[in-house]
Amino acid sequence: MQRFVVEPILFAMFGELLFPTEPIEYIIPYSTVMELYDLRESEEVISDPQENERVKANLEKIIQFFEQPFVSKKLDKSLRVPWQKSRPILFNENVTFTVVNALDNAEYGEEFDPVETELILLARREQIPLITDQLQFQQRIVEARINITVIDVADFGFQVDDGMFEELEMYEEDPVLAQAPVNSFEAQEGALSAAEERTIRSKSNKMLPWVVSIFGLILVLFVITLIQ
Repeated sequence: MQRFVVEPILFAMFGELLFPTEPIEYIIPYSTVMELYDLRESEEVISDPQENERVKANLEKIIQFFEQPFVSKKLDKSLRVPWQKSRPILFNENVTFTVVNALDNAEYGEEFDPVETELILLARREQIPLITDQLQFQQRIVEARINITVIDVADFGFQVDDGMFEELEMYEEDPVLAQAPVNSFEAQEGALSAAEERTIRSKSNKMLPWVVSIFGLILVLFVITLIQ
């Protein structure tokens, strides 16, 4: 199972993160879950008006998920000790969340805000990549020479639709499937007609010797009659 550090607002912005084709575990700082409530109160999450409505609608769904009793209970237990992890939270068959009570220790000074620091520290502690959509954040990590792997969410995409198209193309080009019989009404009717024709021919072939014999007998009787 692949593992990545991420903040949950990205799920509202990039829904494909929640529907990978292989099992994924997302490690999430608890503070970024709480940050969702601040974003909920904000009129503008992103600048594009149409996209903003979509993201806010998705944001509400993410909040509702974390507010479910069995989920919130796991979150509460993770708050007892710094850096304690919640028990795995199953989102769907391929996505699991683990929320961590990360702690900002100001290790990187004012260069990074508390949430950014928690994301960096968590990625470093777990030794797994960090996913982000913030280009400047990525650049500052590189400039600070912080030894973690950062993945731009645009490069992370699971390309679910492309996979479906590839499967369809394989289906269409499969030589075995291309030769499969057509199971249509016309095909069935044609097959029945052919079968009936074969049956008639078979019966005709079986009767032919009898017809010839009878015709021969009649011919012999006719000749005998003429002689007499």
